[in-house]
Amino acid sequence: MKRGFLFLIPMLGVSIFPVRAPAQGPYGTIAAAPNPCRIERGQQECTSYITWSTQNVAQAKVFVTRENQKGNKEREFGATLSCESRRCRAPWIQVRTQYVFKLYDYSSGGRGRLLGSVMVTGER
Repeated sequence: MKRGFLFLIPMLGVSIFPVRAPAQGPYGTIAAAPNPCRIERGQQECTSYITWSTQNVAQAKVFVTRENQKGNKEREFGATLSCESRRCRAPWIQVRTQYVFKLYDYSSGGRGRLLGSVMVTGER
């Protein structure tokens, strides 16, 4: 019996010391639904809802670029740490156009690391 008891003491000693997890860097995800977005007959545009979330970030911004068009001008879409549900809508998705939404870390006050991106398209 003494042998079994002595075996448990080292195991208990190890388990009572806290283990530090390594610090995690900035992290984020971004998605779109529906994607592709269905443009109904007689309509020119459809709506896609963009959702994102961040961790270990003090500030974040989402920018959108309209591809396949002249002058692919980037514009700000959102400036929050997250957008859930159906709050952040893009009601201007057109057929044969790709929209790229990019989520950036802005914790330093300027554009930092790209945390995620999603491409949205419209179809008939």
